Amino acid sequence: MASKKHEVPLLKLDEIGFLKGKQLDFESMAQMITVRAQEQPDAVHVYYYDQVITYRMTNERANKVANFLKDKGVVKGDIVSVMVLNSPEVYYTMFGAQKLGAVALAVNYALKGPEIAYVLDDSKPKISFVSSEFMADFAAGYKLAKHKPIVIEVETGIEHGTDIAEQKLADIMSKYPTDEALVKQSPDDPLMLLYSSGTTGMPKGILLTNKGQASVCRDVAKFGLFEGNDVMIILLPMFHTNPLCVWTYPVTFLGQTLCIRKGFSPTDFWPSIIQYGVTVLMAVPAMYDYVYNSIDPSTVDVSKSKLKWAMCGAAPLPLELINGFKERYGVSICEGYGLTEVTGLSTLNPPLGKKKLGSIGVANPEQDVEIMDENNNIMPLGEKGEICTRGDANMKAYLNKPEATKDTIRDGWLHTGDVGYMDEDGYIYIVDRMKDMINRGGENIYPREIEIALEANPKVAEVAVIGVPDTALGERVKAFIIPKVPDSMTAEEVKDYLKDKMAKYKIPEIVEFRTEFPRNQTGKLLKKELKAE
Repeated sequence: MASKKHEVPLLKLDEIGFLKGKQLDFESMAQMITVRAQEQPDAVHVYYYDQVITYRMTNERANKVANFLKDKGVVKGDIVSVMVLNSPEVYYTMFGAQKLGAVALAVNYALKGPEIAYVLDDSKPKISFVSSEFMADFAAGYKLAKHKPIVIEVETGIEHGTDIAEQKLADIMSKYPTDEALVKQSPDDPLMLLYSSGTTGMPKGILLTNKGQASVCRDVAKFGLFEGNDVMIILLPMFHTNPLCVWTYPVTFLGQTLCIRKGFSPTDFWPSIIQYGVTVLMAVPAMYDYVYNSIDPSTVDVSKSKLKWAMCGAAPLPLELINGFKERYGVSICEGYGLTEVTGLSTLNPPLGKKKLGSIGVANPEQDVEIMDENNNIMPLGEKGEICTRGDANMKAYLNKPEATKDTIRDGWLHTGDVGYMDEDGYIYIVDRMKDMINRGGENIYPREIEIALEANPKVAEVAVIGVPDTALGERVKAFIIPKVPDSMTAEEVKDYLKDKMAKYKIPEIVEFRTEFPRNQTGKLLKKELKAE
């Protein structure tokens, strides 16, 4: 049974006025960035605090990095990792690698030593760019890892007391030429590697392709969010698929401007939107909740704001927050849906069409999205099943994990692990997650990873980790622990034990000690019952 294809207003690329005369087809995203810099060299590409960076400047600095990497023997297909705080340097290093056909790996900068070691040994980058802020944690991982890349420090004035960096990015910028370094590539070539934790506790490297990223670029254009002279603000960490795949490349494809902030700051939120003329915003529910409930509206001069669209993903937004934001600030919040495996975006509540509150919207123009059963049969409208996607945006593979790849992509359909249904207009609604993933403020956390770490504690007999509902963050992490000796542990002791083993956001905020767990007849632990409690 085929599902109903949505009918919403979409733009055609050749009818978008501000794209007239611009090249629209590219063999690689590196070529796209190079061409845009030739077409509009003096247009503003990035605002970063007091820096104004043109398309020419981004491209020239990426070429300097590429020419350095070439000197170090980096060739097409090699991996170059970037663990850099939100800044234009993320672009110089990633685009520089991609010009050579190398794969840019954006490393989550909340990771700690053992997690970093795993990523280094799994991906084996030739070169690693690391911000001063993260050098101490990176050095701890570097020491544990068998694979030792060449380390380049992106200096930010933070003292860290390590000496593993061979060179500074500033030296590369001063010494290397801006000669164009772009090499010929294929649309099927991978351009990016992003890690996402797996339910087994071992993170999976997700390889994304040029053609997949190009598809998302065209989809964002066709939805009609951008009208020309637009500025999109990046607040989320730039190791996520969202700021990179959903915004950086599409905004560059459209020749518009990105405004990068180091992170989300409530006091900086409205001032930066007003100062830089921001027209499009992306945030997660926790951010909108904070802005709406903690910022005095009388301190915001809405008449000076150019903000048109506020995008939201990662978790459902309460209806009262969507309506309240519109009433108070005159801005529509559009919900969408995507995951790293589909280059970040699969559905969107169409800006130019009907928006259905509570829905994640309709399928991207270049993606098929269906609700399926376990045998890849399309479910009737209104019936629940797994959300599955098909199209160029699907990942190439999980790095070094052919079985996991085969399990996730079956007959061309990528299985997301999320349960939803589709209505008669083609709008999709998420109702549950098939996997045990916890979504804390937009961060995906897999309980098994935390359980494995706690099982290594000699005081712990058994552990079960779940997500518990939270109005601000969507979910918080809760650990149930059966100690080997009753009353031998405290919640603070559990948290301290995990501090140097995993990112802070993964550490359980709530710890409950028990003497037994609910189980089925075969002895299997029933997490559903723990959640129900």
